[in-house]
Amino acid sequence: MESRKWYTRRWFVAVGLLLVVLAGGLWWRVGRIEVRVDEAALRALPETDAGSPAEFTVLNYNVQARPWFDDSRHKFQHISPLLNAYDICAVQECFKDHRRLWQAAEHPAKVYHGTLKHPFKIVGSGLSILGKFPLTGTQGINYQAPGDRQNWPASKGLLLARFAVHGMPLDVYTTHIAAGKKPASMAARVSQGNEIISFIRGHSSPERSVILLGDFNMRPSRGPKDKAANKDNPKVYVFDHIVAELGLRDASDEVNGPTGKEIDRVLFRPGQGFAMTALSWQRDAPEFYDPARAPLSDHKPVFVRFRLERE
Repeated sequence: MESRKWYTRRWFVAVGLLLVVLAGGLWWRVGRIEVRVDEAALRALPETDAGSPAEFTVLNYNVQARPWFDDSRHKFQHISPLLNAYDICAVQECFKDHRRLWQAAEHPAKVYHGTLKHPFKIVGSGLSILGKFPLTGTQGINYQAPGDRQNWPASKGLLLARFAVHGMPLDVYTTHIAAGKKPASMAARVSQGNEIISFIRGHSSPERSVILLGDFNMRPSRGPKDKAANKDNPKVYVFDHIVAELGLRDASDEVNGPTGKEIDRVLFRPGQGFAMTALSWQRDAPEFYDPARAPLSDHKPVFVRFRLERE
C-alpha cells in the first residue's frame, strides 16, 4: 500500500512539473515580440549627416492574412518584393506566415508583434513594422477589450518601433482596432482608443516625432454636421478623440483636405524642435494586384512621403 501511494505521489509530481513546463512555454510565447536587425545591411546604407533633412516613404497596408481563410503563400510572394520601394512599412492582419512576408524585403530592421494576450488566443496582433533606418527599440501591447466574437481569435494591439532617421528620433506605431458594429466592438473602440493615448503618451516624449498608422476601423468626422450626427458613434468620435488628445495631424487631410473617410489612416506629429510635412499621399497602385488582376488584399495600400527636419 505504501509503495502504491509513493508511485501515486510521483505521478502527481511528474504531471505537475509537466504542466509547469507547458505553461512556461505558453507564456514565453505570449510575451514575444520578434525583432530582426541586419547590421551588415545597416552599415551598407548611404552615409548621411546627423540631423540633415530626411525625406522618406511610408506604406500602410492591411494584408488580409487570416488563419485558415487566406492564401498567404500566394499573397506574400507578390507583396514581399513590393515592400522594398518604401522606407518604412507598417502591416496589419498578418496573422500568419510573417516570415514569408519578410522574405524578399531588404529592410535592415524587421519587427513582428506575435504576442498572444493569453495562451488560449489563436493568433497574435498581426502587426509588423519594417524599416530602412537604425532601430533603437520596440514595445507593444495587446488591448484589454477584444470586441465582438469576430475579434476574439486575435490578440489585437499596438506595436511601436523606434527609428533614428538621420539621427532624428522617430517613433512609428501601428495598430489594428476592433472590427464590427455590435455593442461589444463599439465599447472596445472606446477602450482601445484610451489605451493608444496612454501608451503613446508614456513612450513618446514631446521631443520625439510620431507616426501612428494602421487599420483603425474608425474614421474622422467630416464637418460640424457629421460630427454632431456621430457624437455617440465610437467609430467616429473615438478617432477624433485620439487625434485631439495626441496633437496628431492626418496625412490625407494635409494633402487632400478633410475629405477622406477611409479607415486605413496615417497620422503624425513632429517632435519639439522638428518640422514634419506630408509631401504626398496616395491610395492603391497597380502593382498591388496579382497577375490575374485580383487585389492582393481586401484593403488598398496607402503611401505617404514625409519630410522630417530640424527647425
